[in-house]
Amino acid sequence: MQSQADTKPAQGSRIWHPDFPVRPACFPFFYGWVLAFFATLGVCASMPGQTIGVGVFKTRLMEVLGLTSMQLSVSYMIGTFLSALFLGAGGKFFDRVGGRKALVYSVAALGFVLLGMSFVDRISLLAAYIPVVNFRIWLPGFICLALGFALLRFTGQGMVTLASRAILGKWFDRKRGLIIAVSGAVVSLTFSMAPLSFEYLIRDVGWQGAWQVMAAVLLLVMTALFWVFIRDNPEECGLEMDGGASSKPRKMNPDAMVHRDFTRPEAARTFAFWAFTLMFALSGLVITAFTFHILAIGEEIGVSDDFILKLFVPGAAVSIVSGIAISWVTDLSFIRIKYLLCIMGISGALAYGCVGFGTYPEISWLHVLGFGVSGGCFSGLSIIIWPRFFGRQHLGAISGLFMTTIVIASAVGPFLFSMADSFLGNYRIAFIVSAFFAAALAVAALWADNPQRKLVQG
Repeated sequence: MQSQADTKPAQGSRIWHPDFPVRPACFPFFYGWVLAFFATLGVCASMPGQTIGVGVFKTRLMEVLGLTSMQLSVSYMIGTFLSALFLGAGGKFFDRVGGRKALVYSVAALGFVLLGMSFVDRISLLAAYIPVVNFRIWLPGFICLALGFALLRFTGQGMVTLASRAILGKWFDRKRGLIIAVSGAVVSLTFSMAPLSFEYLIRDVGWQGAWQVMAAVLLLVMTALFWVFIRDNPEECGLEMDGGASSKPRKMNPDAMVHRDFTRPEAARTFAFWAFTLMFALSGLVITAFTFHILAIGEEIGVSDDFILKLFVPGAAVSIVSGIAISWVTDLSFIRIKYLLCIMGISGALAYGCVGFGTYPEISWLHVLGFGVSGGCFSGLSIIIWPRFFGRQHLGAISGLFMTTIVIASAVGPFLFSMADSFLGNYRIAFIVSAFFAAALAVAALWADNPQRKLVQG
């Protein structure tokens, strides 16, 4: 039984009332489908704050700020660490103000951060007049970039992503698998096109102009769309999850039955929370490092830049198909979600092992399969599990803790792999270690039962 603690209509100013400026209950079809579209658009809007969106600006930032690759990696790590410190508070903010306000404010904040980042070279010149900051010639640019990355990662990868996914999880229950599958496919396609699209934009208007164009789109278009169409939950609009009772009775998946809401401390004390969170964190760590050092890794395994970059295309295709399959089977009555987590660990171990031990291009198909299935599991499970395992009342706070762990992992990923290359002479050993961790987590997943089951059994 779902909690009703978050079902009251928004109070206060009329501009935030659930029926203004459009009334969801008046739509001729379930408004959740509209919500799903804009929540997916919200995840896509986070791209400028994701590693896949930042990577194309790397060489430009190094040139204008006079930083080395290692210095840029460290500033990125520090900035991401700083952003992670505030994500817990961000999750509580989501629970307090609701998804609509949280997403609108976060997208607007991301737009202002991008606008500020477009002037980071000029800001660093001003910072150079501060005596302590100009201790080294590269230090002003390093500090400004680290602070900029902190804001960029907190708003983009952190709050915009958290709010979009958490909202989506509040509107669907029985149909959640289908919605996540479709949403994940759209996000995967959009993200796979981001690096090339951003690169073309940079060539047309420069790196500063590119960030300014993105800022304008977020501030003038996205915030307005999310204010008009996003709503926190169906109950505040006089609706029900999934659009009401299903006309076809069916056996419920025990993993989809919520008996009570967990608080964030209660969720953090469960084995299942950390089994899932650490698996996703490992995936984020490796994928971020792989994306950040992609060309150097390609050179190490003996393939051209074009070859290693083109592996993203079939990988995205596999990720979409596997994500749809994973999301669909979570709705089946006999499926235990912990076994799907096990599949994610096995596929991750396969992918990382390919880079660590494999000979390219012969093993490329296994590389694509491993990364694709692992990515599909990530997109298919990351939104589904939290409302099913812990309920909806404290979804923002629980998602905030989850996102904090993911962001910290993504922060250290590029740095750890840089250290492996610097001290051990290659990136392969880092992938081999990651493969062993993925295999160990796949085994641990066998004990990651839904905590709601214990409430019934106990």
